Amino acid sequence: MSRPVGRDSENTKKFIKEVATKIFDYKGYTATSMEDIKKETNLSKGTIYYHFKNKEDLYLYCLTQASNDFVDKWGIISKKESNAEEKLYSWAKLNSMELQQPLTNTIPEYLVSVKKDDYTPFIDMFKYEFDIIQAILEEGKKSGEFKSDLNIESTTHILFSLISSLSNSFFFGYKTPEGQRNLYTNAIDIIIHGLKA
Repeated sequence: MSRPVGRDSENTKKFIKEVATKIFDYKGYTATSMEDIKKETNLSKGTIYYHFKNKEDLYLYCLTQASNDFVDKWGIISKKESNAEEKLYSWAKLNSMELQQPLTNTIPEYLVSVKKDDYTPFIDMFKYEFDIIQAILEEGKKSGEFKSDLNIESTTHILFSLISSLSNSFFFGYKTPEGQRNLYTNAIDIIIHGLKA
């Protein structure tokens, strides 16, 4: 991508985000500096700081955009599925594909490095992803696919946490996209039995 012109340009902000995401992917949150981003974008620090107040602000913007992209992809994929069970499998498959985007794997490092007591803004960033799970579970409950007494809130948190934790599966030998996809599918296989009516 060529360097966009204009400090106030939305294209400049998008360009910074794209470059910063690649650097955060590669180096992680802690090892990435604003100087790294300045060098890779070939923009002045003033231009970068015009759009983002600091590294944390830029990092959270990159994560928010990644979450928005996930939700947009889900909007397309979910229309192809006819019931809640199929949607749950498709959601897991999309998560396994997103695993190829290492930015989400930098989240634990970020949380350790910033040492904040209040994670509410961070959790709010993933609200739409929680909404996806909740909608699938509510659909399954309403259609009779899932238990009528299913606790939607706690099951949403369990599913999100379980599937998110699988992002570390490469440590355990799941290094290929196919192996990771199969692992995510197996996780849903196990969960489906507990959800069914």
